Amino acid sequence: MPTDGLSLVGFMPQPQAIHHLANACVPANPNPAALAADWTAATAKLGAALPNAGQPDIQPIPAVHDPYLQRLLAQPPFQPGNVLHGSTFQLVEIDPLLAYQFTVDIERSLHHCAALTHPPTIDELLMCCLPMAAISKPFNTYLGQASMILKARSLNVRAFDRGMFNGEFMGITFGVSQPYVHVVRHNNRCYLHNGIHRTYGARLAGATHIPCIFRDVADHDAVGLHDGTFPAALLESGNPPTLAHFTGARAHPVRLRSHSRYLHVSWAEYVLPDE
Repeated sequence: MPTDGLSLVGFMPQPQAIHHLANACVPANPNPAALAADWTAATAKLGAALPNAGQPDIQPIPAVHDPYLQRLLAQPPFQPGNVLHGSTFQLVEIDPLLAYQFTVDIERSLHHCAALTHPPTIDELLMCCLPMAAISKPFNTYLGQASMILKARSLNVRAFDRGMFNGEFMGITFGVSQPYVHVVRHNNRCYLHNGIHRTYGARLAGATHIPCIFRDVADHDAVGLHDGTFPAALLESGNPPTLAHFTGARAHPVRLRSHSRYLHVSWAEYVLPDE
């Protein structure tokens, strides 16, 4: 079932834009000429470059919230050996953050941020953006004779480990990844690494800054850039995509195709000669 969304398709070259509108979205008119016209309109809607793109205001979270943050630091993702160990928590300005994701699902954002007041308090934002525990997500399983498939509507359901467990089980473990809002800084530019739907929803509710995990990272891989994101050359240019393009009515309205996460495990048993 398609959902209402926003796309920064105007930042794409025309061939990529037409492919995006035809495949990631459900266009009202799939004719390539109509999609090209949509791209032209989206490009014009972007407006001028944001003067402080990638350079948000960064503030400490008020000390009154330290007890909450200390409890959060005791959670497994922040322990030694995990990637979030050594992270700090900051209040980061939303609009200048670099956005390497192509789209925002408005309905998903409203779902996450429905409880926020206008404007939201820091307590509300902490519970929304830095939750103390992962939220369980529904899933369905389908068992075959030699395989099993798990289907989840939430893309936060994912495989964590694979191999042998407790000397008795082979396969994968799965669960729900922590939905933390996460900002990373590389080459003195700040990127929204995770939590775009919560961040967008918080901004619509009147928040100017978002509480988040904050880390400095060494390379584009750690930023989160890959084939399915905007490229580094654009994000490091003088006119990169930012959260302000989503929150300031500069993105192109679209209908987004729904996606689900599938985890597939299969097995077999053989008797073979040793020689």
